[in-house]
Amino acid sequence: MLASTTKSSIPSLDGVAQELVDNIVDHLNLTSISSLRLACRRLRDRCCGQRYKSFFRQQALDLTPERLQRLCRIAAHPKLGSAVRVIEVTAVVYDTSELERMLSTKRRHVHEKRGVFSITTEPEVDRGELDEAESRFNRLVSRRREQEEMRRDGSDVQLLADALRMLGMLDVLALEAAVDQGNHNQLLPTSTAACKWHPIWIRASQVCGIVMSAIARSQVRVDTLTIYKESLRCSVPTFDVNKLLPVLGSTNFAAAAQHIRSLALSASTKVETDAQQIADARAAMSEVDDADSENDTEVYTGTLSDDDMAAIAEDNYPGIAHLLKQMPNLEVLHLHLYDTLKGSAKSYVKVFSYIADEVVLASLRQLTIRCFYCDESSLLKFLGAHENVGRLELYDIYLTSGSWSPILEYLTTMRSLQHVALHNLWRPGRGMLSLGPRDPSKSEWKGDKDSWFPCLDGPMVHSRVFSQKNIQSERFDFLGGPNERQSGSPQFYRWITARRTQCGPP
Repeated sequence: MLASTTKSSIPSLDGVAQELVDNIVDHLNLTSISSLRLACRRLRDRCCGQRYKSFFRQQALDLTPERLQRLCRIAAHPKLGSAVRVIEVTAVVYDTSELERMLSTKRRHVHEKRGVFSITTEPEVDRGELDEAESRFNRLVSRRREQEEMRRDGSDVQLLADALRMLGMLDVLALEAAVDQGNHNQLLPTSTAACKWHPIWIRASQVCGIVMSAIARSQVRVDTLTIYKESLRCSVPTFDVNKLLPVLGSTNFAAAAQHIRSLALSASTKVETDAQQIADARAAMSEVDDADSENDTEVYTGTLSDDDMAAIAEDNYPGIAHLLKQMPNLEVLHLHLYDTLKGSAKSYVKVFSYIADEVVLASLRQLTIRCFYCDESSLLKFLGAHENVGRLELYDIYLTSGSWSPILEYLTTMRSLQHVALHNLWRPGRGMLSLGPRDPSKSEWKGDKDSWFPCLDGPMVHSRVFSQKNIQSERFDFLGGPNERQSGSPQFYRWITARRTQCGPP
């Protein structure tokens, strides 16, 4: 009798009102809620509310078998599948170079920051550190082999397509990239990882193909698609975009693409990402005694010259335009072109010419163009076809012919414009256009920090932001100069560093 009384007096959540259970769960983390749901079947169902579902809203995916299978299980769950709204796919590069160096030299790199200086030392490593390095090296090699096997048999595309098909709809599908150098599963940003850049491009292109193919197969409805928007020093070559289109066409990608409302795409000039081409180049290098065999070396490292036939082939140029034509309902468009060539990427003016000639997006309201080569007529044509754009951002635009004056004048006639950001506008053969106001009395610009750097004959204003009021009052009436060279300054160093980070080369 005493045992029965004691048992019945123990407080239980089973009979508590659902509102109180929700209040309790709102103060718990995912681990605690999961443990609570294991208590009994009734609590498992009662704790599966909005708080629990919120932990599944955003899914990080690195395309390993276990991650893909986990996503499939979540997608198939009757309550959790509908909670997934955002998927971020990471193109992971397994970089063994530092571990190989450590195992070979029995020394490790130690980087120290002392004020503005960086100091690198190479102390010897002991037996325990070598054993750990070998273990980490083997893990990376195993992961890389697994990655290659999935790509060969197509299981990465199939598993992702299965998960997307069950999910049915997503708010955001984002592709980013990171580097795994064996540091306890810590992924490094592509911009800071001390590794060769070519493998990043190769994997980025592969993952782009995997994700786009999975979208086509699954017919998932995606509202926002971003492709390496936030990953610096990482893009998909325009050649690879063009090469992917026939594959997507055979699986009716256009039907799924009509649902995309926002696209951000970071593309690049030609980089060799085809495994067979790279293997052939390496074989050719091993058979040539001359160490200065330039063409083979360029293919091996990923860098091509601006006069290389592969870099200027016509297949490099139409891919982005043809992709955009399959997304007729875009409202937001962010395009970025990264320069990987040795020399000038001026020939890639054809990329934007194709876009201007073939693409009309009737619903477009926000437009960002970054690091593109354009001519006056193409830029005017594209802006004219999208006069309802309300937010326009132009970063590092290189005019190959014509003048900025007609373009800036046209912007004042676009009545829907409420925000214009201009950064680093380049004139044909005359350097950068200074955005300093011709009449300071009519301008609200006050020399904002990091929007200019000093030159010998005055400030070079490289960045300005205009509201709707400023557009009409100032009408983009700029000085145009200065014409003298810059004088060394912290502002100039920050400007040139930011430009190389955004525009290349890597």
